[in-house]
Amino acid sequence: MRPYCVSFRPEVEMEENLPPLAGIEDLGTIDLLRKAAGVLLPAHVSPWRYRSITQHARDWFPRLDVQFNCRGKTKQAYLFQELGVRHPETLVFENPLQLQSHLNAHGSPWGYPLVLKGDLGGGGETVFPVYGAGEIAGHLLKLPKDDPLLIQKWVRHGGKDLRVVIYGDHAVSYFRVGGGRFYNNVCRGGKLDHEGWPELQQKGAAAVLAFSRLVGIDIAGFDLMFPDDGEPVFVEVNFHFGRKGLGGRKEHQRYVLRAIQRWRGRLLSDPLSLSPPAESLTMSKQEISSP
Repeated sequence: MRPYCVSFRPEVEMEENLPPLAGIEDLGTIDLLRKAAGVLLPAHVSPWRYRSITQHARDWFPRLDVQFNCRGKTKQAYLFQELGVRHPETLVFENPLQLQSHLNAHGSPWGYPLVLKGDLGGGGETVFPVYGAGEIAGHLLKLPKDDPLLIQKWVRHGGKDLRVVIYGDHAVSYFRVGGGRFYNNVCRGGKLDHEGWPELQQKGAAAVLAFSRLVGIDIAGFDLMFPDDGEPVFVEVNFHFGRKGLGGRKEHQRYVLRAIQRWRGRLLSDPLSLSPPAESLTMSKQEISSP
């Protein structure tokens, strides 16, 4: 039998195709998944359905274990620490009351300013610069009273951070420049710079590719900072990220499709699938692919 892949995405046909919501209980379906070289997951999949499909698969795309197991900034901080990647010095607390009690008793281990982060939320909406002890209480009122949160040592990022978006073994990077403000997010007025600091972009993309291979991440946006000449500082992994810096939704979809083609090509030993589309060779964004 020739090797084959199974697709749960109607827009991406493969040797075998199943509807996105196809049942997994059927013995024929289970046999089809077990014998497949790889399984392309539905575009939207719950943790339960993810496990029900992947338990029968030898390989699949995209891998979502880290997304489901490390949801939130506090779990990501533990992941960075466990793997020994450079990240801001961090203290994690079970809830705002515990944090306030700790600061009342011990103060900040780094002095001020420091950074306060709620566990969830995008666009910097639950991230606050804290310039003095008197500001903490007001920010804590903006966060859920029963959710974990963290504080971090202030990282002098020079008014910019690097977004690196992973698509399989390929990375697209660009800087977000805040003009000296704390927030570099585009939704908060940050500007995109695809061409600036190319050496740092290459360095950051290589670090993210290595990290993603180690933990098994196929699609995600990473935020990095460069406070000095050392290794980049990993700040956050975003599994739901904006498309503006990528050229919009269509460009994002094209990157995803190319990653799927390269993944399938490796599994089926198809050299044509490993070649990127011709139009991708003229992109202005900084890009790097792992060997």
